[in-house]
Amino acid sequence: MILPTKYVPAADSTLGIAGALLPLRHNNPTVSELWHSFRETRPEATFDSFTESLTLLFLIGTVTLDSGILKWQV
Repeated sequence: MILPTKYVPAADSTLGIAGALLPLRHNNPTVSELWHSFRETRPEATFDSFTESLTLLFLIGTVTLDSGILKWQV
């Protein structure tokens, strides 16, 4: 679910996970580095939810990919 619902808490929604990725954007990490940092903060999260959230950030123009490095537009 992109947005939280009665059954999906805000922290587990795609939008909530995308928000949790924003504080991890220091030093322009690669996707793998971002995934490892994210797993340290949210060990229960799945790779699918991570990729859905990262895709959402790509779609809204918050992040781009340049030679394997994530470039943040925030």
